[in-house]
Amino acid sequence: MAVYSRWKYLLVFLILVLSTIYALPNFYASKPAIEINSINQSELNKIFNVNSKKNNYKVIQKNDKSIITFSSIEDQLDAYKKLASSSYNLENQYQYTLTSYINLPGWLTYINAHPMFLGLDLKGGVHFLLQVDKENIKTNLLREIETETKKQLIRDKHRFQSLYKTKNEIIVEFSKNVPLDQISESIINENPDVEINTDKNDTNVILQIIPSQTLIDRDIKSALAKNLTILRTRVDELGVAQPIVQKQGKDRIIVQLPGLQDSTRAKSILGSTATLEFRLTKGNQQDWYNSGINGIPTINSSTLYRTRDGGPILLSRKVIVAGEDIKGANSGFDGQTNSPAVFVNLSDYGASMMLETTNKNIGNKMAVIFVEKNKKEVINVATIREAFSKRFQITGLDMTEAQDLAILLRSGALSAPMEIVEERTVGPSLGKYNILAGKNSMYFGLFLVGIFMIIYYRLFGLVANIALVANIIIIIAVLSIFQATLTLSGIAGIVLTVGMAVDANVLIFERIREEINNGSSPNASIYSGYQKAFSTISDANITTLIAAISLLTIGTGAVKGFAITLVIGILSSMFTSIVGTRVLVNLIYERRSTKGLSI
Repeated sequence: MAVYSRWKYLLVFLILVLSTIYALPNFYASKPAIEINSINQSELNKIFNVNSKKNNYKVIQKNDKSIITFSSIEDQLDAYKKLASSSYNLENQYQYTLTSYINLPGWLTYINAHPMFLGLDLKGGVHFLLQVDKENIKTNLLREIETETKKQLIRDKHRFQSLYKTKNEIIVEFSKNVPLDQISESIINENPDVEINTDKNDTNVILQIIPSQTLIDRDIKSALAKNLTILRTRVDELGVAQPIVQKQGKDRIIVQLPGLQDSTRAKSILGSTATLEFRLTKGNQQDWYNSGINGIPTINSSTLYRTRDGGPILLSRKVIVAGEDIKGANSGFDGQTNSPAVFVNLSDYGASMMLETTNKNIGNKMAVIFVEKNKKEVINVATIREAFSKRFQITGLDMTEAQDLAILLRSGALSAPMEIVEERTVGPSLGKYNILAGKNSMYFGLFLVGIFMIIYYRLFGLVANIALVANIIIIIAVLSIFQATLTLSGIAGIVLTVGMAVDANVLIFERIREEINNGSSPNASIYSGYQKAFSTISDANITTLIAAISLLTIGTGAVKGFAITLVIGILSSMFTSIVGTRVLVNLIYERRSTKGLSI
């Protein structure tokens, strides 16, 4: 047998050592925890003495962070809810996040050795699938085309009898003697992504303007990209470690929040298109009452709204400042009444508009309107005591509403409404069961394969089993190095890799047996077995790798989790089966003058 290259021994040794080191953090116990930034120990003790009835937590200081560990996930979630509803103004001062804590040795953290993340099905939490409201996008698109078309026809002095919007198109009616071709060409030149149809009758000519599918798809794509950014901001505000927010298909977004169990609040924040409008009031209490009785405004240039208690109020049609002018918001408490409040920061333009309006209307009343899809509700009406501009506060909300509104204002309104089409909640106990079931399936498969290999291939079977364990360690190490997320389907990919890794060794060992039966010496049989089996193994694994990469690039969710471990497993199994086992076999037989092989 030819002497095996020494650099290959060194390569295998280095890979095994590094893989063992970077896989090591996954074997340390993980504890559910809450991470709070920039809080001192005395304040933390004060809060937890109020909010915790029993001493089921431990505080660990890490630089400018405090990590509170708990004995169970139930205790962690209970403490998180109490912190969110605490009378302390935590959100305005601190950021706290659900996480897990592993007390790793300093030398592991120094080399950036961290455990891999666990997916929703292993850790527990909530899963949402949101879909863009296509009809809303189409309606807004038609509204824009209607406005642009009307301006264009007036500018070009083309008189029309009527112009209105239907569900799917814009209808423009002309008299018979208009230059219809010229008008159609002008509209298409201004907006090339529309389609125009004409219809004639005895009295007039009708122009039908329809947005093209290309234009609709482009708007959906743009709205989805903007919503993805906004949703990521909102998820960060919810305080969840390792969330997953990713696009699925052309019009959907997946949001997974591991560790979070409050699906109601998460759902209301993720799907909300809420924003604010600020308007001056019109008339007096009697005018409001009369308008409420009649159901229509009794004063010109006003709109009838309803307050939170159902009372009527008349507001100016002119919006002073809207959601796009809000650049920051935090919840807190009013300094005089100690009631919950939202502190709002405006952009420079919004601040100038607010200053100009309030300066002219001291003594008058201004209303704050909460706008959510088609719902508009007056949440606050206050008398303007003095001029203000960039920073002011909104009251009239409870603490939870103030916190949620601050999150929505900070992240901005969604570009287009999104409906939650799928919702799943995975409990912490189910996550534990999934981890246990996944481990047991892997251990059971490994045990059965190991027994078979030892019985059938004896010493060579033991070599294959050692390579199999090394293969699993390499997979765990790679997942940890790249901070990939391990899911239940990912565990299935690892179990499948166990069988595939052994399959390569079976091909090699059978080829060695054939060489021995053909009369070759033991050392020559080993050399020929590895040489001749290589092409078969590489062909089989490369074809599987192509399919796995396709799943990885195209698939999402559980399919992607399976593909990640499968791709890593294929590459690592080829290394351990071809190079790793060869190193072990050479160490055993290279310097021995043997007359037989234990195979």
